[in-house]
Amino acid sequence: MLVNPDVFEDHLSHAPEGSVREAFLAFAHAEYPGNLTARATSKGFKAQELRIERGENWYFSAVLHEEWVLWYFRKPAFRDGLVDPDEIEDRFPEAHVTPKGEISLRVTDADMAQAVIASLAAPRL
Repeated sequence: MLVNPDVFEDHLSHAPEGSVREAFLAFAHAEYPGNLTARATSKGFKAQELRIERGENWYFSAVLHEEWVLWYFRKPAFRDGLVDPDEIEDRFPEAHVTPKGEISLRVTDADMAQAVIASLAAPRL
């Protein structure tokens, strides 16, 4: 569920027409497991970002760029069992482990966004 659609609409105005825009829309309007919500936010150089979270737990990010949406599997998602890092790396061989130990993935279209969403489980809390 998208909790602040007005802010997201502003973010979307910066998205190029085509597949990247569709991927960003897919992440914004997904039905995430475990009642996770999507919240549009801006921080620093990450001007158009969605945070996928529940309560104080920020599990994933989708950051809009011109040629892709950069999806982050954040450490709390590993800790709370939403994803297994090894399975993510197997499923998405183009994924990159960041210096912070998170996994980033360049998502270029809605089909790939749906594959990412399908790889998520509900938090074990």
